[in-house]
Amino acid sequence: MIFAKKLNKNWRIAENVIFVAAFGFIMYNLISTFGLDVYHSAKGKGFVGAITQPFFRHKYYISVVSIIVIVNSTCILWEILSFISQLLKEESGSTTGYNKYKLIFKQVAVSYKSSFLALMIYQLLPKLILIHMFWIWLPHIQKFVLFTINVQWYSWIYAYLCWEFSTWVFHFSSHRVRFLWCLHAPHHAPTDLNMTVNWVHFFAESYYSTLIHLVVCMFLGVNPLMFLAIMSIDSAWGMFIHISERTLINGQLGFLHKLIITPAHHRVHHASNPLYVDTNFASVLPLWDWLFGTLQPLKEEVKADYGLNRDLDVTNFSDLYFGEILLLYRDVKNAAGIKNKLLFFIMPPGWVPGCAAKTASALRREFLKTNAELGATSKNRLFAAIRSRPPAIQGITIP
Repeated sequence: MIFAKKLNKNWRIAENVIFVAAFGFIMYNLISTFGLDVYHSAKGKGFVGAITQPFFRHKYYISVVSIIVIVNSTCILWEILSFISQLLKEESGSTTGYNKYKLIFKQVAVSYKSSFLALMIYQLLPKLILIHMFWIWLPHIQKFVLFTINVQWYSWIYAYLCWEFSTWVFHFSSHRVRFLWCLHAPHHAPTDLNMTVNWVHFFAESYYSTLIHLVVCMFLGVNPLMFLAIMSIDSAWGMFIHISERTLINGQLGFLHKLIITPAHHRVHHASNPLYVDTNFASVLPLWDWLFGTLQPLKEEVKADYGLNRDLDVTNFSDLYFGEILLLYRDVKNAAGIKNKLLFFIMPPGWVPGCAAKTASALRREFLKTNAELGATSKNRLFAAIRSRPPAIQGITIP
């Protein structure tokens, strides 16, 4: 036991050393790259060139992506630097010396350790990044494609709806299938939602996500070039909607909240409250969430609590990154019979043989028994409208 504790302590120290190195290296790259882009913008290059050059070549989607990326880069640096600056001000009078910086380090680790270590893993394993998996899967899937749409403007609308449907399928299944949840859970583990949380993904999740996106989109006839363009826009916007409440308090973006997925929508998705869990799976357009009844607005009465519904020290990166896989292994190992062992892989998180009371859908239903008005979705409203419609007699509707 003493050896195990000493080993765990030494491992945590090693994690912290790696985190400090990763934080310094990545921040240096972010700041220096941002500074150079600002400098070159004065010469029509840098940020300015990234927007104008594709625009003049009529590659408008690249200009759109560039604008979002520039906003993201600015917001990420602002979030991190202002957060550290605020910590220094808060701790300036309360503590001094070593204890002061120890407290600051702990708070920075809570907010950013998982993000920087996860990003480092992605940088060390470049062959597993999404775009590489696209080229691996694409030739095999195209053999079975029956048709491919053109690239006219109206086809882009169809293609984006197809992409959003594939996103909904991938995201929904990642929350409702235990094995897939093990790959997706690290992204939901951080308790401080900020833009760097978009970096926190289990490296092997890209196998499944790319496969689902490609299978759905290619079989629905989406042109591969359109697929790549839409993926770029989706990735850029996907980072922005993780923006923290410190940077963007409301997160609804005015009237856009009615048209697209905003940070307010995605804060609901990351929340672990029974009302919010397993909702808002879309990335840019809320259409499929609306149709399938998983669109849940943020309610003032229920403050969003982020993180997983289990005891987890978010500064323990090993537990955050591999913990759900180890818990699944334990459950499968202890399950009675082959059937139950297999069911643990495919049933929702929280399921145990003979009981589904701790699954997300069951917890939400239990909460809504006494708070029905908070969880009314588009599906509920549609069914309510159908039930309340006056009956028709001989083709005449009773007013």
